[in-house]
Amino acid sequence: MNAASPQTLLPTCFAPAEIRSGAELREQIRELDRSGRLRSLIDSIPGLVAVLNGERQILLANTAWEEMARQLGKQEFVGLRPGEFLSCRWAVSALHGCGTSEACRECGVVQSILCAQGGERAAKECRITSVYREAFDFRVTASPLEWQGQDYVLTVFSDISDEKRRQALEKIFFHDVLNTAGGISGIAALIADEPELSYELKDDLLLSAEMLVSEIKSHRMLLAAENNHLSVETTAVNARVALESARKLYGNHPAATGRKIEIDLGGTGFEVRTDPTILQRILGNMLKNALEATPCGGRVWLGADASPEAFTFWCQNGGEIPQAQALQVFQRSYSTKGSGRGLGTYSMKLLGEKFLRGAVSFSTSAEEGTRFQISLPRT
Repeated sequence: MNAASPQTLLPTCFAPAEIRSGAELREQIRELDRSGRLRSLIDSIPGLVAVLNGERQILLANTAWEEMARQLGKQEFVGLRPGEFLSCRWAVSALHGCGTSEACRECGVVQSILCAQGGERAAKECRITSVYREAFDFRVTASPLEWQGQDYVLTVFSDISDEKRRQALEKIFFHDVLNTAGGISGIAALIADEPELSYELKDDLLLSAEMLVSEIKSHRMLLAAENNHLSVETTAVNARVALESARKLYGNHPAATGRKIEIDLGGTGFEVRTDPTILQRILGNMLKNALEATPCGGRVWLGADASPEAFTFWCQNGGEIPQAQALQVFQRSYSTKGSGRGLGTYSMKLLGEKFLRGAVSFSTSAEEGTRFQISLPRT
C-alpha cells in the first residue's frame, strides 16, 4: 500500500482509494514476474485470472482475461481495478474508481479482495452492470498470494451468468405458476363441494385462469427479451385503459389479498403509441412488487402523467426500500423476498428501456414511500 499520511488519504465510501501509477507501477509489474513462472501458473487456471497489488490494481492476467479485454475493446488493462476494467457503472461514476462508492459496500468483488488482503481466502458472487448496460454474473475467488517476498491477491472470476439465469427463471416460474394454479384449484374445489356457488365464483375462476396464462406469457416474454428475440408491435394505447387492465388482472393475484389498488385518474386522459403487451407486463411487475411490499390492509396506487417530453406510468406504495437494497434493485436475481426471486424489477428495466426506448426508474423515502415509473418518449 502507499505510505500516505492521514492528511493525504483520498476520500472513499468503502475501500481505500489510493493507487500506484507511473514508474512506481511499472516497477511493481516488472518485479512481479521476472522469470515468467507466475504467468505460466495463472494460464493453467480455468476462468479469468488476475493478480492484484495492494491497491487492487491489475498487474498480471492470464490469456482468458486478455481475450475478454479484446472483446470489450480494452487496449490496456494493467493498472486498472476490476470494476474499471469491466466499466462498472459505480466504478466509472465514483470520483476515485472501483471500490470507493457507497454501492461498492455491496460488491462481492471488492469484498472478496479485501478479505484476501486480510489473509483469508474468500469466494463471493457478484453482478456487475456496465455503463453500456451489459451485465456480468461472476463467482469471484480471491486468495492471498506471496510471491518473491511481496504480498499480492490472486483473483479468479468464474462466469455464472447461465447458472444464475437458469436458477432464477426456474424458481420464479414455478413459484408464480404454482401460486396461481393453487388459486384455481381452490375455487374449483369450492364449486365441486357447493355447485350452487358456481355462478358466484365464475368471474374469480376466469380471472385466475387469465392470471395463469399471463404468468406463463410473462416468463416467455422475458426469455425472448434476454435472447433479443422479442418483437415490438406499436399501436395507440389509452392510459386509463392500460391502468384499469393491470388493476383488474392483478386484483385477483394472491399478493392483492387484503390490499386495495387505487388508480389516480388525474393525468390519465391521453394515448401513447407503444407496445400494449410489453407495457402491460411492466405495469404488472410494478403492481405485483408493490403489493408484495405492502402490509395487509394497505394501499397501492397506479397512475399516469403526460408532459411535453414524455408519457409516464407509475406505481407507488407506502414502504421504503433500505439503502443497501435500493443500490441493487435492478440487478437480475437480486430480491428482498428471498432466494430465487428478483426478476420483476430487472425485467421492467430490460423491457422498458431496451424494447420500449423508455426510462425506468424509482424513488424511495420514509416520507413518500416507493414509486417505480416508466417514462416513454413522445417521439
